[in-house]
Amino acid sequence: MPSGSDRIREQARKRSRNSSGEATRIKLITVAETMFADRGIAAVSLNEIRLAAGQSNAAVVNYHFGSKEDLIKAILEDRLERIDEDRGRILDEALSGNQPVELRSLLEALILPQVSSIERGERHVELVAQLLFHGYGGPGGHGWILADPSLTKHGQRLNLMIWEQLSHLPEAIATARLRFVYISCLNAVADHQRQRATAAGAPPTAMFVADLIDSLIAIIRAPASAETLEALLP
Repeated sequence: MPSGSDRIREQARKRSRNSSGEATRIKLITVAETMFADRGIAAVSLNEIRLAAGQSNAAVVNYHFGSKEDLIKAILEDRLERIDEDRGRILDEALSGNQPVELRSLLEALILPQVSSIERGERHVELVAQLLFHGYGGPGGHGWILADPSLTKHGQRLNLMIWEQLSHLPEAIATARLRFVYISCLNAVADHQRQRATAAGAPPTAMFVADLIDSLIAIIRAPASAETLEALLP
């Protein structure tokens, strides 16, 4: 029968293995995110990710994730948790006063968590922008989960409040307009990240964010034209 000291040593070994396994998992996520963003998902193999992460075990990626699609999902979920927490904090601050929440504050809650992600050096936004155009972009798909905040806990609140700002439009137009806002926001932030990495003339991030919010406010508040309304008719 193992002694108390034997059990303590075994528990310590298990904790060490668990800690090492989690560190490996995070390393694989970080390396894969960068490689997918740089080269495209189809161009990167799981074996290349393993080698770039410095792992000698040929089955390590399959062990932690199972497949490339599951690895992509793990990357998105890992980053999205922090983004949604930031979004909830910004929303709570915006709702803390007695005045109605301004549309600008709602769009800050949409954009700033994504910008914070790129400020941390994550490639998540670029990766998701890529996913939206490579078979993962349908509502509910992996790529759509960052583009559409309604798929996250705090984002559901934000989605409802932005939807209320579109009440001047027929439902079909409002639905299309909201999707356009989300995709435009995501692509703009991804493009800004690429500019920051490759172009000397990239605009200051504060100016980029302010101008993006100005543009999205105009999109949300714009009335439907006579031509658009006519196109709704059967």
